[in-house]
Amino acid sequence: MKLYEFLKSDAIHVNVDTDSKKNVFKILGNLFSPQDSLFSSKIIDKLNERERLGPTTIGKGVAIPHTKIDGLEQTKVIFLKLKNGVDFSASDNQKIDLIFSIVAPEDSESDHLLILSSISKFIRKTSNIDKLRKLKTATEIFLLFKKG
Repeated sequence: MKLYEFLKSDAIHVNVDTDSKKNVFKILGNLFSPQDSLFSSKIIDKLNERERLGPTTIGKGVAIPHTKIDGLEQTKVIFLKLKNGVDFSASDNQKIDLIFSIVAPEDSESDHLLILSSISKFIRKTSNIDKLRKLKTATEIFLLFKKG
């Protein structure tokens, strides 16, 4: 599964201005559920709950906050490129500026794992991380995801 298959260009956000992990989760909640503030709050709570189990950072300034939500019909993925890095309590002490976030239905198994695997495979290449940091637009980033 390639990134562009589940991460559409309108789910890519660049120059996101925020100052904390807490505010990153608020932004994600609002992006995942822009019309439903109650569902948005539920997503924010579940992301925070998952983060308390252990940081979702994977090193090199990248994090993959993810959770499962009851009432969600299909898995959704959002990519954020932050204007400035924020503290996510990463084991390498690096601030996070690249975020792939996944919310999946509560009963989802395979989609969630396939997406995590695809993201991990993509960012294992340090050159992909470097390219993400240099690209300026959602379109450019989407094209990079398409190349895989």
